[in-house]
Amino acid sequence: MRDMVEGIVLAALSLIAIWGAWQVPPAGSGDTWAGIVPFAASVALLVLSGFLVLGGMRTAHSGDGATTNSGSDTLDILILFAVALLYQQSFRWFGYVLPTAVVAPVVLNIFGIRNRIGLAASVVICPLIFHVIFFELLGVFPPYGEVFDLLDWFRG
Repeated sequence: MRDMVEGIVLAALSLIAIWGAWQVPPAGSGDTWAGIVPFAASVALLVLSGFLVLGGMRTAHSGDGATTNSGSDTLDILILFAVALLYQQSFRWFGYVLPTAVVAPVVLNIFGIRNRIGLAASVVICPLIFHVIFFELLGVFPPYGEVFDLLDWFRG
């Protein structure tokens, strides 16, 4: 029963995330749509939540009351989802570089990386790698912040 409820909650959250991804403006001609990654992640979360609901239904029909997860996995997913929503919204306010530098060590910590040097390096390395992938290789224009944008300092 618990797996079914968790799956339904995650499905609802993924539907909200899909709606949020559709709010990303369309790409210009010859460009890649900037919402492709959040949209794909939201759809993947919806599919995984469907598997969780199906597993919960199978457990309920078999009469076996044991669940396979401890609940901390779901909490980690919900925390990661909240971080992703804040990260996506902070693009509008602060552009790309600053939110990525802040969120990278937080997410790596959620995934179990505790090395302080590695977390500190992720503040610089993750924005740089993502910049190369999205803005140089895929040709997506970086979002500029309405309140503050660190790219303004870099450009002079």
